Amino acid sequence: MKGTLKGGNALANLKSSADEGLSLAYREYGKSLEKYCRVRLGEAADSTDDCVQEAFCVYYKRLLSGDKIDKPKAFLYRTADNMVRRARSEHYKNASRTAPLDDAADIEAQVVDELTVMLDYEQLKEMLLEELKDSEKELYRLKYVEGKSLKEIGDILKIPPTTVANRTSRLRSRIKLLTSQIIDNIQKGGS
Repeated sequence: MKGTLKGGNALANLKSSADEGLSLAYREYGKSLEKYCRVRLGEAADSTDDCVQEAFCVYYKRLLSGDKIDKPKAFLYRTADNMVRRARSEHYKNASRTAPLDDAADIEAQVVDELTVMLDYEQLKEMLLEELKDSEKELYRLKYVEGKSLKEIGDILKIPPTTVANRTSRLRSRIKLLTSQIIDNIQKGGS
């Protein structure tokens, strides 16, 4: 039983040491490693967080296995560099599947003449605005008529910009839904 207890303590100590080593390495090298990966990735920069996270995961696994890493910065950069190479390769492999614009076929957009003639966009806008609540109308006016930023709208409405962004997103979704409903109604012969 003592052997099991000693083994359990050793594992707990190893994990604690690995946790501490990971935390220290992240504090010291996290930001600079992120910048390094972002620059190295270039067009594939959307993979930056994945590369950094993978590098720290590999580092942590090595610490958990009991390996002593004398130069954690060098280890992390070397590991991140491998992740960057893989991400760039994957990015360019996927990008090569895209046809160049010059090779794309010319396709004419089909215009529904009848619907175009039936729609009066100012009338459609008025119909949409009638369906909105007062708070939605105010947000619509500030964002789309006056062109104010999220921060400016937040200051006016005395709410955080993130709340403004969420409300704006919901407003756009509501407008899309209302637009399709109004157009369907017009096509059916209503007004």
